[in-house]
Amino acid sequence: MNEDQLPPAQQAPSSESPSDRNGPPPANGAAILTGDTFTTGTASDHADDASRAVEDVLQSDIGVSALLNRLKQSISSARDFAAFLGKRSALEEVHASGLRKLCKTTHENIRRADNRQGSYAQQLEEVIRIHERMVENGLGFSLSLHQMHDDLLELAANMERGRKHWKQTGMNAERRVQDSESLMEKAKAKYDSLAEDYDRARTGDRQPAKIFGLKGPKSAAQHEEDLHRKLRAADTEYASKVESANVQRQELLSSLRPQAVKALQDLIAECDSGLTLQLQKFASFNEKLLLSNGLTICPLNPSAGSNPESRSLRDVVYLVDNEKDLKSYVMGLSSKVQPKATEFKYERHPASFSLALPAMKY
Repeated sequence: MNEDQLPPAQQAPSSESPSDRNGPPPANGAAILTGDTFTTGTASDHADDASRAVEDVLQSDIGVSALLNRLKQSISSARDFAAFLGKRSALEEVHASGLRKLCKTTHENIRRADNRQGSYAQQLEEVIRIHERMVENGLGFSLSLHQMHDDLLELAANMERGRKHWKQTGMNAERRVQDSESLMEKAKAKYDSLAEDYDRARTGDRQPAKIFGLKGPKSAAQHEEDLHRKLRAADTEYASKVESANVQRQELLSSLRPQAVKALQDLIAECDSGLTLQLQKFASFNEKLLLSNGLTICPLNPSAGSNPESRSLRDVVYLVDNEKDLKSYVMGLSSKVQPKATEFKYERHPASFSLALPAMKY
């Protein structure tokens, strides 16, 4: 008994390693057989399968309605985000306008006589000017969001018009095919019913008692001839309906449905791209707002020099000198101080001399 004839448990062990027995690794895209599992070497086949599955759905009877629903979702999302942008813009405008009024009121109050002056008043005015620049940043942000709101509403309106157009065009084409197939089924049912009646009349399987016509009772032969004539007419009508249904379906599959699917896909892509663009702009404008306010509060190269805009908010408030302000306030009152008296001197009034002299006796 040679080695090939040994049972599996008795065969001589092989000197080849498992990798030698399996052979070299397959190239990209080649099939791999591991145990009972069959896989592919790359993910491109899976992507192709997914694309084919998507195309099968889109070119089916539910393709147009599915894309219409998907476009409706995109339009709804665009309108919802537009509403968010509108409200966010209004909130920012209210905040900026309120801050502007507060800055104006504070400016007026700073120079009131009953308020502290000096370095405190000077630096507080600079703090208010920093806030006024932040107000301008907020108003610019609000205007940008309002423009985005208008752009999204215009996009949604255009997409809605396109959706209504292709809903009417695409669904009418689908409905015409369904109607032609329904008429074909009715013609087939009529044709089958007459064929069965004609077959029974021809074979004598079921003879009616009497058949009455406009000219009196009909014989079996006359009845059979009448059914044969109706059957030929039904056959012609049925064949015509089949041909019409085939023509309608062929036109739908080759032209009308692909056009509607392509147009709806383009509308969905345009709507989704527009919405995504506005999302990206929203993120960018938020970054710009925060960065502008941050640079206003703390410039990249803060300096305590003569240019106020080059100083950070921290530098500005740290320039408040309480001791200097107090000295300045006190020094401002120097003109109101009376001259100092060096030493008080007693000066007697002449009328009081008699009080000091003793009385004279005569």
